[in-house]
Amino acid sequence: MPFFSKVLRLLLRPFLVLLLSTPIIVLLLAVQTGPSVETLQSLTAPEISQIEQLLLESAPQAPSSPSQQQLRLNADELNLLLRYSVDVMKLSPAWAANLELEDNAVSTQMSIRLVDSWIELFLNIQAEFVVQSDELKLDNLAVGKLQVPDALLQLVIANLRENLGKENAAFQDFRELLANVERVTIDANEMNVALQWDPVLISRISDQTQRLFISDGDQQRIVRHYQLITEVAATIPTDIRAVSLNTFLIPLFADAYERSQNGSDPIAENRTLLQTLAIYVNNQNIAQLVGETLAADIPPARFVEVRLQRRQDLAQHLISIAAITASAGADFAQLLSTTKEAYDARYRSGFSFSDLTANSAGVALASFSTRDYDTAIEMQKRFISLQTESDYMPEVGSNRDGISEVEFTALYNDRNSQEYLQRLAQIQLLIDARPLFQGLE
Repeated sequence: MPFFSKVLRLLLRPFLVLLLSTPIIVLLLAVQTGPSVETLQSLTAPEISQIEQLLLESAPQAPSSPSQQQLRLNADELNLLLRYSVDVMKLSPAWAANLELEDNAVSTQMSIRLVDSWIELFLNIQAEFVVQSDELKLDNLAVGKLQVPDALLQLVIANLRENLGKENAAFQDFRELLANVERVTIDANEMNVALQWDPVLISRISDQTQRLFISDGDQQRIVRHYQLITEVAATIPTDIRAVSLNTFLIPLFADAYERSQNGSDPIAENRTLLQTLAIYVNNQNIAQLVGETLAADIPPARFVEVRLQRRQDLAQHLISIAAITASAGADFAQLLSTTKEAYDARYRSGFSFSDLTANSAGVALASFSTRDYDTAIEMQKRFISLQTESDYMPEVGSNRDGISEVEFTALYNDRNSQEYLQRLAQIQLLIDARPLFQGLE
């Protein structure tokens, strides 16, 4: 027996060593010392303009109505949008990605920097999606030098679909969005997607995506801001149809300042304040920010039209872009602002420099309000002492608005022209000169 025990130990030892070493081996295979995709430089102004044009070309003519949409993008355009997405999500330069189009397939590569010290370590992921039954399906996945077995890959995908599909409303909506895709064709030149545009579904997905970035603590702040908005609205006489944006800005920032003095994060206070006020000014449901369950216990605020320079649309533009800036950053907000005006020039009321001015003022307002701790506190104090709307918003009465796309092209050629860029610079100078923003650069 001692002999057999000794032999058994000798046989088991390498097996145990191999078993204990497996996680280390897997890690060494998955992690590499160099990236498979190099980080690219920041997007240039012409590239931003190209993204604006891509968004404009892809947008439905009537976003609030169901329609069939056709999306055609080549590999360069897809990679440009991919780079911009990485930048907007604040993942660059640690993350980099690239894709290539092939016949009936998309090959993607992604590099994630894990360690940046005396030695750099990267997680390099390569995936291939193939077209099957007019859908893109994950067909191959490799992490570093580790090839994920197909049986394991399909098992994981099936389990994710089953488990997420049962409990996750966002995943159910995402599956519904995929079901609206009627056709996908890919060759080496471009990807072509035909889908049914469902405005209700898109709005629901947008709300759920927004809530992903709102923490439980922020939800409680939003509820408190909304309750204060409700109280302010209740004090407005019923025979008054509309009020200045300052009617809400001053008490909201005064409350935020008081809570910041008692230990709350002023950046989070200001961010959620702007998000909540945007919901009210646009007469939307607070459930967009906190979800249906929490919203069910919140009495809706009495709606009073909010104006800026006696115009409701200016108040909506400023506070909406301010909320987007506070949530997703100034670059993304500016992109939406200029794309929206180009869209209006093509399909709706025309390009408006007044709207663009309100958008830019909203970007400045939110950028300073959420830049850092000291500036966030300073902005709270300045809002408490606010005198007039002109403290943050230049007069726009002399602007030429309602410019059609044809007229805009005749005046400025395009949005990269020296004349147009000079007009934007003039607007920014007017905003920078507002008392609310003085001395904060």
